[in-house]
Amino acid sequence: MKPLLIVTGFVAAAAVGAGMAISPLLSARDDGPATTQSISQTANPASGQAAQGKGATAAQKSAAAAAQPVPAPAPEPAAPPPVTPRKNYTYKSFDVDGSYIAMTFDDGPNPETTPRLLQILRERNIKVTFFVLGNMVAKHPEVLKMIADEGHEIGSHSWSHPQLTRISQAAVDKELGNTSEAIFQVTGKRPIYLRPPYGSMKPTLRSYIEDKYGLTIVNWSVDPNDWKNRNSQAVHDAIMAQVKPGAIVLSHDIYATTVDAMPRILDELAAKGYKFATLSQMVAMDKPLKVALAAPGATAAKKPKPNGAKPDAAKPAGTPKPAAAAPKPAASSAPARSAGVY
Repeated sequence: MKPLLIVTGFVAAAAVGAGMAISPLLSARDDGPATTQSISQTANPASGQAAQGKGATAAQKSAAAAAQPVPAPAPEPAAPPPVTPRKNYTYKSFDVDGSYIAMTFDDGPNPETTPRLLQILRERNIKVTFFVLGNMVAKHPEVLKMIADEGHEIGSHSWSHPQLTRISQAAVDKELGNTSEAIFQVTGKRPIYLRPPYGSMKPTLRSYIEDKYGLTIVNWSVDPNDWKNRNSQAVHDAIMAQVKPGAIVLSHDIYATTVDAMPRILDELAAKGYKFATLSQMVAMDKPLKVALAAPGATAAKKPKPNGAKPDAAKPAGTPKPAAAAPKPAASSAPARSAGVY
């Protein structure tokens, strides 16, 4: 009997020693057939946990990266709003905040004087507006290109400088259409402002020009008469005496005396606090027109009758009223042809 006990004890001891290897198999049989995969994972739990930890770390990193907000690209700068001049309106000056003025030059481009003026403006970083003649553009397109390349504004002054109110509509079309086309061929842009020669314009013609050519009429508020006073000092004195904020200054880049006066004029204006702008910049800053409204219920006061005058009721019936005086002819806004070459 003792050998049997010894064998039994040996078997029991062996069973106890192999318990950890057997128990997984028993457990696996309880849940279903054991597989190589399930056995190996259970037999080495440390390695399984490490693999699981590594996989979770990679997933977490991937999820965290996906959760990071992607910075949005910087928005494109907003385009400046288009300049919209007033309809059926002639600009002579502007109502602006600040001491802004528009320097304008007519009758060019001139191959001798205009480049000199451009250099004066370039040295001072000043932008102005040139009202050019179509026939001068045709002769000197390279000078017009210089004007455009340096950032100045270009307006139309007609083709050959006629008084537009005294020529036919067909002639007006030729003067303005050909000039706009000549400017476009050089600069790639058509003008949007017209300075009519001599400043001569009438409402019906203005509406026609605006509708057909998209041209806004621009005249001036400061006139040094440099076409007549070919004297640099006189041009300087006239401009300095007349200028004020919002002014449109008229002068001519075809006269050497005018160009000679410009450095001193521009420097003194800048010293007084004036700032220079193109017409489109001035239009953009211009304040809306203020319309004066009468007080509600207000009526025009009647002119009192002179002492001793009889009331109308006292007039005999049938007495004819005196004929109204013939209206005086309206004064023409068009200056005479001899008024200069504006």
